[in-house]
Amino acid sequence: MQHSAEDIDVFQIERTLWIAEAKIGLPVYDFPFSQMMDCRHGRFGLDEVTAIGRFGAATNYDELYAGLLEQGVRLVHSPEQHALCSDLPSWYPLIEGLTPESWWFDKAPDAKTAGELAGWPLFLKGSRQTSRHKASLSIIHNEAEYETAIASYATDHMLHWQQIVIRRFERLRRLEADMGQKIPASFEFRSFWWHGQLAGAGPYFCEFARYDWNAAEKQQALDLAAEAARRVALPFVVIDIAQKQDGSWIIIEVNDAQESGYTGVKALPMWQRMVELERDRISLA
Repeated sequence: MQHSAEDIDVFQIERTLWIAEAKIGLPVYDFPFSQMMDCRHGRFGLDEVTAIGRFGAATNYDELYAGLLEQGVRLVHSPEQHALCSDLPSWYPLIEGLTPESWWFDKAPDAKTAGELAGWPLFLKGSRQTSRHKASLSIIHNEAEYETAIASYATDHMLHWQQIVIRRFERLRRLEADMGQKIPASFEFRSFWWHGQLAGAGPYFCEFARYDWNAAEKQQALDLAAEAARRVALPFVVIDIAQKQDGSWIIIEVNDAQESGYTGVKALPMWQRMVELERDRISLA
């Protein structure tokens, strides 16, 4: 989606964090800040504020960043930082070894080359995202399926503009859930990190299944996510983590938390925690 700076409502929550928001109409993403927290719009003579964007996945992020900056609002991630935590070819080298082995291409390799790289099955995606988690375009079992998927990528409106990414297929701990034509649900969790500190975490596939981690699983998963957040070293990131069938954990992907939905993360406690973390950060500055 695209926004202009004029679409964005800028306000401060709990006299601490600034938010630059445009509602997108999705409950998994939108949050009623004005109903749940103390919100103030006045800048009290400040020439510039640094704000967390909450306006969905903006396809014109660079333009929006520049437009808001002209109004004295600097988004927490520059365009370069946004790209770093949004595009797999940018973040993968930072966390290599913690996430499935991956290769990316401007033009898709032939099926034989793809199979030699990753083996069968392999996982296929765009450099930024999948096409709504559609299994037939993601989990590829043989050369024929690969050729069909690559042909579909050329016309898919969410994929055709992205680089092609081939990832080594990892056998994840499965959940009992009816996913239809989507990728099978796995024991996966989303975590939000504010300046390297955990702000919130919760089940990724909560819309389809009820599940939770035990204390040991949570510690192992969040230790791994914390290391990934440390390596990426950006103000506000999401780290998605999943458990493999052998009990070990891997990073599924990194995202700019400004454009990430909450999934099973409880939004109010997360924002309250971020306010606390920011107050601590300011007091130490």
